[in-house]
Amino acid sequence: MNLVGAWRLVEWRIAGAGGRVSHPFGTDAVGLLCYTPDGHMSATISRAGRAPLPGASPRHAPAEALAEAFTSFFAYAGRYEVRDGYVAHDVEVALNPVLAGTVQVRELNADGDRLILAAEEDGRWHTLIWKRS
Repeated sequence: MNLVGAWRLVEWRIAGAGGRVSHPFGTDAVGLLCYTPDGHMSATISRAGRAPLPGASPRHAPAEALAEAFTSFFAYAGRYEVRDGYVAHDVEVALNPVLAGTVQVRELNADGDRLILAAEEDGRWHTLIWKRS
C-alpha cells in the first residue's frame, strides 16, 4: 500500500478487557498523519474544540492550562518503514519526550481510501482509522 500523502483522523478507539471501548480524545477528535516519499512521517491528534491558552504567551499560562493543553494533544515525527503488514515509526521528536528514540510499530491495513493502524499496549488495543486527505 502506498502511504505517501496526508491522512485525516476518522477515529481513535481503545478496546480494553471485556470489550470496553473508549476514545481518548473523544469521538470527534481531529488529527493529521503525513507520510513523505523520502521516508519521513508526522502524526498529530487533538481533542476537538480545545480552549486557547490564556494570556499573550504560552510561557505565562497557568500550570493547569498548560497541563490541559498537553493532555489534549498528541504528536510525534520521524522516519517510517513499511514491513510485511506493519509500519514502523522511528520517533525522532515527540510532544511526550518519553517517545523520542522509540520505534512505534503498528499493524497496517487498508480498506479503500482508509488506513487502519493498530497496536497493543498494556493489554489494550489502540485502533486508529485514517482517511486519505
